[in-house]
Amino acid sequence: MERFKIFYRSVLCSLWLMSSCAKQPELYKKEFDEAESKKYAKQFIEGLHGSYYQGSPEEHFLIEEATNMDATFSDSYREMGASRVKRGINTEAMKKYAKAVSLDPESWQGYRGYLYLYFYRDYDNAIKDFDELDALTPNFVDYPQSENIDFMRGIAYMMKKEYPKAREYFEKFFEHESKSGDLNYIESRAFMYYGITYFETGDLEKALEKFDLGIKNNKNADLFYWKAKTMRALNKKPSEILTLLKTSKELLSQGYNSRRPYVEEFYQTYIEDIEDLQNSF
Repeated sequence: MERFKIFYRSVLCSLWLMSSCAKQPELYKKEFDEAESKKYAKQFIEGLHGSYYQGSPEEHFLIEEATNMDATFSDSYREMGASRVKRGINTEAMKKYAKAVSLDPESWQGYRGYLYLYFYRDYDNAIKDFDELDALTPNFVDYPQSENIDFMRGIAYMMKKEYPKAREYFEKFFEHESKSGDLNYIESRAFMYYGITYFETGDLEKALEKFDLGIKNNKNADLFYWKAKTMRALNKKPSEILTLLKTSKELLSQGYNSRRPYVEEFYQTYIEDIEDLQNSF
């Protein structure tokens, strides 16, 4: 009886679909004009989100359909690239992003720069993408992947050990983000990186100033660790440094540290770092 009910419901559903489709004969068309093709390609990509697992055969099928509908739709290539990035298929991923950028640089060049920076540690190409995007959008601060473009340029120059240049971009970042008058929402790693550019050039007091500002607005294991490291370099009281390291360890155990899915964060703090500094006394 139960099997009959299921079969009956499936028949009713099929009849309803056939009836609905009969009222929309355009769904049976095999050829579409340019406007229709663009419309349906966009619908294919919009229908992916929340419906199909990224990188699944079902998602790939819909992306291929979207590409067949409109080969100039950049979002399709970006979607193909995104799943490959997360699976470490690097060459294919960047080919897809390159195609997306060639079709719509304003939308995707910053995203590719983000990948160069965080996933591939290719700082020169990251800076190149950020600079070229910036030229496309004058008098506007871009946020590819929801991250301030000046902040990412600062990181790239920091990792190239071009600390004065990195500070220029961190200064621009803080100037822009401080317009609201509230620093509480700024990520702790921004204060940390800014301080590191001074630490690495031997301006320890200035580094300490940045770490303290970060701790004031956003307590985090990384900031306490770097403050302790700076105070160690300044030959401050061991008891004060050990207290900072204890706090850093506690925050780390609670998950209050900078970390990133898929790849390691820049200057990510580990328990071994804290314990090595503790054992240096």
